[in-house]
Amino acid sequence: MSLPGVTQQLIDKVQAALAAGHEPLVVLDLDGTLYNNTPRTLRILQEFAHVHGRRLPDFLRVVDRLPAGSLKYRVADTLAAAGIKDEALVEEVERFWFERFFTNDYVLHDLPVAGAVEFVRALYERGAVPVYLTGRDAPNMLLGTVKALQRDGFPVGTVDTHVILKDKFERRDEEYKRSVVEHLRRVGAVVGVFDNEPGLCNLFQEAFPEATVVWLDTSHAPGAPALMSSVQVAMDFGQLVP
Repeated sequence: MSLPGVTQQLIDKVQAALAAGHEPLVVLDLDGTLYNNTPRTLRILQEFAHVHGRRLPDFLRVVDRLPAGSLKYRVADTLAAAGIKDEALVEEVERFWFERFFTNDYVLHDLPVAGAVEFVRALYERGAVPVYLTGRDAPNMLLGTVKALQRDGFPVGTVDTHVILKDKFERRDEEYKRSVVEHLRRVGAVVGVFDNEPGLCNLFQEAFPEATVVWLDTSHAPGAPALMSSVQVAMDFGQLVP
């Protein structure tokens, strides 16, 4: 099915759910789906480089020339590709990154994926209920997450939107999202799901076989399972905006 066809299919499902008296839920992941979080990582690497520039001038020069498009899923892989392989230094940078990446302040460096705001707003205006279901944790990232969504123009904070974060950082994303399935069934009819992790797309396609599930081919954790054949694929939301 073409990407515009996927969008029309989703709109039809939204209208059918409304006609049946159900809330049409569209489940939207954030990191790697609605948002590109590589600017967050790049900002943290730049901060480390400039804080330690006098001690590590070579590192500073490398990071200052590092394009956002070259960042890998893991910090160590990004540094290795840039020629930085000193184990002690890599560990120091990873600790610095870890202390900042999962926080309210740094999440504000993320930028929406192309077409994401327009796509979500278009569905919302047709009656869909956005459910921002993310692996971020509420204690450390709720305020920054809501602030970014509001800043960028996503529908948020109203009775016909939902923001769902993990209760604690330590919970694994897949276990956590699996635990939310029954809650979603009680809230309304899941008509669409968008995620950048193949395993999570498979999880939701199995849980909601009538939903339109779309995998965002942006970045994902290494070792991901094969995608179910019924899951659609998109590079971004540009071709999906109705």
